[in-house]
Amino acid sequence: MTDPTTAPVTPIKHPSILRRLAIVMYDCLLIIAVSIAYGIIYIVIGKFVFSIEADSPSGLFYQFIVIGKLVFTMEADRPSGLFYQLGWLATVVGFYSYFWMKGGETTGMRAWRVKITDLNGNSPSLSQCIIRLFSSPIGWLLFFTALFDKNKQWLHDRLSKTQLLLLPKEPKKKKR
Repeated sequence: MTDPTTAPVTPIKHPSILRRLAIVMYDCLLIIAVSIAYGIIYIVIGKFVFSIEADSPSGLFYQFIVIGKLVFTMEADRPSGLFYQLGWLATVVGFYSYFWMKGGETTGMRAWRVKITDLNGNSPSLSQCIIRLFSSPIGWLLFFTALFDKNKQWLHDRLSKTQLLLLPKEPKKKKR
């Protein structure tokens, strides 16, 4: 029987800059698809639900239509306005937060064998996900700081107190 205190410790490996870039490219394709779906839903609601004319300028239904027309702004049959942009931002934040908190990886991260955790090895919290998302553009601009960090942490890793871990390759299954 082996003693768990003397078991060999596997060093933590962090993904390279090229692997991180590949993950971002892969996830951008997914975000484009999610954004298209969000835009279609927004257009359907804005065009068909709130294009109804209310009979009377009084009553709850009329107020519902007026508020809907203000919120679902359409210019030349294209969605526009602050509500559209905030909804899209909430969709992107929700996408990343859901996958990071649920399993620690997006589809792009899974393809490249990378997992996100907090510094204790647990799934990141919602606040950590949000901090990471909003500080990522700055982190990518200052990517060279990771070259001098002993743990290969980028700025958005440090600000959100998260880390990306490179997972080991799964052993190949024997064919029967």
